[in-house]
Amino acid sequence: APPPAASSMPGQQNGYRSAAPGGGGGYPSAVPPATAAAAQTPARKPKKEERIDPAQIPRWSPEHKTDEPVKKFFTRSGSSPPPSTHPFVAVDEGNCSPRFIRMSTNYVANEADLVEQTKLCIGAIIQPLAELSPAEEPPPVREFGNDGPIRCNTCRAYINPFFRFIDHGRTFVCNMCGSNNKVPEWYFCNLDSAGFRRDRNEKAELCRGSVDFIAPADYCDTDVTDPCYLFVVDVTYSSLMTGVLDSAIECIRTSVDFLSENNPRARVGIMTYDKAMYFYSVKKGSTEPRLDVVADVDDAFVPVLPETILLPLSDEKQTDMVYKVLELIPKLHAIDNGQRAEESSCFGAAAHAGQQILAGFGGKMITIVSSLPNLGKGTLQMRNDIKLYHSSKEQSLLVPQGSFYQNLATECAQTKVSVDVFACGSTYLDLATIGVLSRTTGGQMYYYKGFHSAKHGEALHRDMYRNISRYTAFGGVMVIRTSAGLSVSERYGNYFAREASEMEIPVINCDSSFGVMLSHDSKVTTKEACVQTALLYTTPEGQRRIRIHTLSLPVTSALCNLFRHSDLDTIINLSLKQGVSQILYKVIPKSARHALVQACIDSLFVYRKYCSTQHSPGQLILPEPLKLLPLATLGMMKHNLFHSGQQVDERAFLSAFVNSMPTYVACSFVDPCLFSLTEMPEFACVEAKDGRVFLPPVLKLSSDSIKPDGIYLLDNGRELFIWIGDQAPQSMLDELFGVVQYHENGPQHVQLVYDETAEPTSLNARVWTLIVQLRKNCPSFKTVSIVTKHTHTGASLDEAQFFDQLIEDPARKNKWDASDLGSKRDAVCNMSYIDFLCHVHKKIQDKFI
Repeated sequence: APPPAASSMPGQQNGYRSAAPGGGGGYPSAVPPATAAAAQTPARKPKKEERIDPAQIPRWSPEHKTDEPVKKFFTRSGSSPPPSTHPFVAVDEGNCSPRFIRMSTNYVANEADLVEQTKLCIGAIIQPLAELSPAEEPPPVREFGNDGPIRCNTCRAYINPFFRFIDHGRTFVCNMCGSNNKVPEWYFCNLDSAGFRRDRNEKAELCRGSVDFIAPADYCDTDVTDPCYLFVVDVTYSSLMTGVLDSAIECIRTSVDFLSENNPRARVGIMTYDKAMYFYSVKKGSTEPRLDVVADVDDAFVPVLPETILLPLSDEKQTDMVYKVLELIPKLHAIDNGQRAEESSCFGAAAHAGQQILAGFGGKMITIVSSLPNLGKGTLQMRNDIKLYHSSKEQSLLVPQGSFYQNLATECAQTKVSVDVFACGSTYLDLATIGVLSRTTGGQMYYYKGFHSAKHGEALHRDMYRNISRYTAFGGVMVIRTSAGLSVSERYGNYFAREASEMEIPVINCDSSFGVMLSHDSKVTTKEACVQTALLYTTPEGQRRIRIHTLSLPVTSALCNLFRHSDLDTIINLSLKQGVSQILYKVIPKSARHALVQACIDSLFVYRKYCSTQHSPGQLILPEPLKLLPLATLGMMKHNLFHSGQQVDERAFLSAFVNSMPTYVACSFVDPCLFSLTEMPEFACVEAKDGRVFLPPVLKLSSDSIKPDGIYLLDNGRELFIWIGDQAPQSMLDELFGVVQYHENGPQHVQLVYDETAEPTSLNARVWTLIVQLRKNCPSFKTVSIVTKHTHTGASLDEAQFFDQLIEDPARKNKWDASDLGSKRDAVCNMSYIDFLCHVHKKIQDKFI
């Protein structure tokens, strides 16, 4: 068995995601002039086009091996945060950690025209409950009693280190709206000679950017209940034959084991469905679970009291009953005497019944789906017509069918119920429709295409275990406030918007991530601008809290400052979210791709024109933080998400994945990482004295990097691929894959083996160390696929999929349908990285003419 998926801080595992520094691997790096006057001076017009030197092309590079301790980032140092995938320790000096709020630029433009000039998306990725490294301090907890925390009377912002106290400490000026407020007598403190409160270093809310306030009673609109988990399991013929049911039973058993040991307040319930719904309950004093079957799925109801289904794990006898239910289900739904199991699925009715069970408690509904709902409430039509692909009607396949699931999702959100969807279908499931349940309720979608227990069982088990075991809070409501002159114009993520300013999140966890785009309502006249998030939530222990994150950034009128302090990780993430939103609701993929390319060209043109006047006009000059923007743009353009003709459930899942994607996942999602397993340096993938693990060098994403005698691993943010060359050394094959069976068309049944007795410096141990590092903290489990030239009989589909992700090469011939590419303008996604850079360079030069 492979080693358990490790769990640690985001970024510790992905130190390879920083760009090559300075002159190490890129075009001549331009340091933007420091003054606004210099930044606004136009550059000379170029006289001629100069060919780009391939040796100077910027690429991702690994974290360099060093004996120095992990870098500390002081949040008020004035410098930009380290890359989201780079190991660092954040020290809260008044601004919150970038793990909680990461801005696309760490300077704020003073007016909208400046933002429009840059063509960069201005916004933030917010992860309010993000995991911290062991060396980082969690937000301190403060209690203000029945009065609650100090707030501005005008904009309702919470007290933070940037409130300014005047009038000898009797009044404070809100940093968000600028209004004056009286300080309550019980909170009064004298000021020092510098105008600061004398107790500012003693009170966390005055010196820390992240704080948890214990919420007073009037912040709770309902009574706090025990955390509830309801498993709704598909038992149709497809589920039984592909092993979904058996895998699900084991997953639920492991989940109950974890909850009973770590969260005894939890309640757990189970129901199953095929053409009918099966409810398992335990009445007081009963020694066996009771089964109730509801066959009327058009007007479904719950036949027993919800509290008899949701059993408290604090009671050992009730916990035993849950295990008895798990033993009963496979016997009840077994295929006996050659009889064919029921193929009909009443998933819609089952999900509605699940909402009714949880309505009085709130909590998590964890659904397992293996068949298209085709019976009762929520019946869906099979609409996956391949004839619609590449047509004007293809986009309609990504629009939810009818209103049933949207209405159900709204009911769930209003009763504080979240829905997780584990899609284990071997056929079309219409995830575009079913996915509304998780998108609206703060849930998560998982997709196992062509599920079979032998191939996907481990992934299902690991995903459900992380879903249950990660830090999870309940009854969340989040509000995002900004300084005067700024406002939130767009929001992305899985939430329910009951009111314009509030984001209701029935269940929120450490992986929950949200994107916001900011816009200017008026000119920002203050020296600093602030963003503050306030999350009201219930801890697993049942305590109601308000988590506050505050970030204050300098305001600038200089273009160069926006470029110099930009954050590529956040820009990629927001661009993906914005692109997906446009594809789902507004534009076709071709237009979305063109918009990405044009934004890249426009941004780099503005920088070239106003911020790098000291360089030769013929050079392509990139700002240091954005030197990898063209590569990221090329990766987005070539991603299947931005092309028509792709399998519709896959596109629906990818859209959902991007919508709630944390920052540290976005980079490898668009620009995969390629490692050589046969040429790893001695230090790579071996734990250092301080516990750190340095990864191997990242190779160029080109077939030029692939040698026939090599073995390579590719990470695309969701999956891991191991490619085996035809001439790979037999000794390495034996160590990694054991006995490899060869047939007429090449090696078959290749599987990576785990040697528990291997030395830490052996190839087998180092490869598994690399895999464990790449899997850390990911919202979903990364499966490992083995790819050879003969993975399938004849031409290998897996091999084509592997090489399609080497984005620096020209696109494979006929990879996309001609109608998808459209005009010559849109076919730039076929280009190699060098050709694309030349294209960008030429377009920038043309703008000078």
